[in-house]
Amino acid sequence: MELPTDPRQVGPVCLVTGGNGYVGKHLVRRLLELGCEVRALDLAPFEGDPRVKSIVGDIRQMSDMGPACAGVDTVFHTAAIINTLTLARPSVRQQVYGVNVEGTHCVIEACRAAGVKKLIFTSSITVAVDRPIREGDESAPYVGTDGLPDLYSQTKSRAEKLVLEADDPKGLRTAAVRPGGVWGPGEGAMMVRDFLEHLAAGQFKLTIGDGSSVTDNVHVDSVVDVHFLVAQKLTDDPDLVAGEAYFVSDGEPINPVTWYRPIVEGLGYAWPKWHIPRPLAYAVAYLGEVVHYLGGPFPTVTRRGVLSICRDASFRVDKARAHLGYEPRTSAAEGIPELMHEFRATHDRLKAAR
Repeated sequence: MELPTDPRQVGPVCLVTGGNGYVGKHLVRRLLELGCEVRALDLAPFEGDPRVKSIVGDIRQMSDMGPACAGVDTVFHTAAIINTLTLARPSVRQQVYGVNVEGTHCVIEACRAAGVKKLIFTSSITVAVDRPIREGDESAPYVGTDGLPDLYSQTKSRAEKLVLEADDPKGLRTAAVRPGGVWGPGEGAMMVRDFLEHLAAGQFKLTIGDGSSVTDNVHVDSVVDVHFLVAQKLTDDPDLVAGEAYFVSDGEPINPVTWYRPIVEGLGYAWPKWHIPRPLAYAVAYLGEVVHYLGGPFPTVTRRGVLSICRDASFRVDKARAHLGYEPRTSAAEGIPELMHEFRATHDRLKAAR
């Protein structure tokens, strides 16, 4: 895999929306290492590196996005709300739709107005998952309405379509990157932090499902690699990658619960012996969504969460290999042991705070 070595291959001046997010922060770091001039836009100031131009703004506002895009070569659009509710109050639905869909439309318009050359959208594996799928590829259709798509899947699929349809051979070139569950160093990886919170609270006593389903996870450095490779190809071979989406994963489909076993046992816990059948877990999740809709707390697990655990959702990365030369950075077996000291520190702090 030949990654860009010159900032001109990615973009001398880059904007990262959602710069405070997990993928956003890692994109910013790697862009700086490459030698790019970097701007980070988010609702709160970007902290940690004075070389970054921090822009406090809202992607839904042209008054914020316009100046942020001025003079920019490449935009990496990572900003989004992750909400996996299927049953949601109208106000919540409007907020998620407003940020994920209307915000993306605003980003596109700001890029066009500013003459931005490249827009790479951080999408998600979920845009193509509303039914069981194993060894799928980019030909899989977007989520529909018959599969009860959650807010995140539904809005991310609409946003991705907007980005890909915006590709213009005479102007803005666009593409999308579809990661599975993102893990790696630092505390911002939601799939790890959320699990560690449940573990520290003593809530991991049972598993859900029979453990036969598989899904895709991906190290954050691999996610950034594909963003960089796409950005480079949008310059070197735009007819190949423009308007295209690419799945990215570690290339090792695994049960989404079993993936955590080395972490659980590495922190000194016993692996649960009992599991909750999928129908029961789904019913409990549905009840939790109803209670939340009526004003109660956010459910511990949503229906999408149950399906993500119990239903196959796995895709090949053949297209990324063929078009981009992509190869996964690391495996879970290699990467998790290297991060156990971080996971332990997070777990211990969460446990002490209870």
